Amino acid sequence: MDFKIEKASFLNGLYFAQGIADRKSTMPILANVLLRTDGPERIIVAATDLNITVTTEIPCEVSGEGGLTVGAKHLHDIVKSLPGDRLRLKRGDNNYAEISAGKVNYKVVGLADRDFPRLPNHREVTYHKMDPGVLRDLITKTFFSISTDETRYHLNGVLFECDGAGEAAFGRMVSTDGHRLSKCERPLAGAPRLLPGVLIPRKGLMELRRALENADGLVELGYNQGHVFLRSRNTALSVKLNDAQFPPYEQVVPRTHERTVIANRALLLESLKRLVLVASDKTYGVKLGLTKGSLRLESENPDLGHASEELDVEYDGKAMSIGFNARYVIDLLNEIDSNDVRIELNGELDPGVIRPVDENARPGNNYLGVVMPMRL
Repeated sequence: MDFKIEKASFLNGLYFAQGIADRKSTMPILANVLLRTDGPERIIVAATDLNITVTTEIPCEVSGEGGLTVGAKHLHDIVKSLPGDRLRLKRGDNNYAEISAGKVNYKVVGLADRDFPRLPNHREVTYHKMDPGVLRDLITKTFFSISTDETRYHLNGVLFECDGAGEAAFGRMVSTDGHRLSKCERPLAGAPRLLPGVLIPRKGLMELRRALENADGLVELGYNQGHVFLRSRNTALSVKLNDAQFPPYEQVVPRTHERTVIANRALLLESLKRLVLVASDKTYGVKLGLTKGSLRLESENPDLGHASEELDVEYDGKAMSIGFNARYVIDLLNEIDSNDVRIELNGELDPGVIRPVDENARPGNNYLGVVMPMRL
């Protein structure tokens, strides 16, 4: 293997690869990036942790075919430090990578490419073009409520559903950790049909969001053999899906409610941030007391003290009080874009639903969060 390549384009491919390569794995080769020629004018730069794979195809001048694997972070740092705009890399004896630019030369330990794990073939996938901003919004608005408990495998990701209805298609993402749930639905023209849905793991979502933030123009999304694929220009990302049954989330969302509160989102968010300062550092419990036109928030910690605040709200129902984990409500309010929120309640032991007030005016845009109550 021997090729000459533009430093900037090579660095771009190595940037994505070193983020995926698993330096903590018991398999040393997973800390490496795969470099393999693909014809006379292109190389493939790839990395995997066996669950997430990134592949970038980069134009270059190939004078010797073949492949090699080199430590991903080490190679990235070396290439970044090189002078000039172009460099040469070739495979030497005993799988050493010989790197040169100007008068600078490196000889770096590598491993044979034949020992690198087999990669999911992104070229066999049927792709659908769509707006990266919508996909990113779906992920962001549901990511915070994914369970971090590794023993609850079926909750360690986001359920992604699409109806595949062409230009009128919608995309929906749902996540829950058992104490709260978030659900976001957006128009997603061109989305593939994914019903009853696929479960994308937490780490995979982080990499998908990172790729979407760097996307230029429309992206392509596809599904094949237990993987979801995202392709943007010359880079393809594949994520192995969780093989687990996501709970029937529609049963968690209350169908009816007896009480409705309309509150200013920013004022409620700031109030909760103040009250959580003296709440229990284990439960972050805050009590919400409702009377006509008023919402009283209280928190108490025997070791710190007591705090309370009253907010003017739209409420004309019976007086009631209910406790919530303030952190859960804060996380949800941070992802709501509207000026006002609607809080839907039943009894003091029933879950509460929080949603934007103005989203009903935009058909196909639906977002809500469900928070389980606490005894305080």
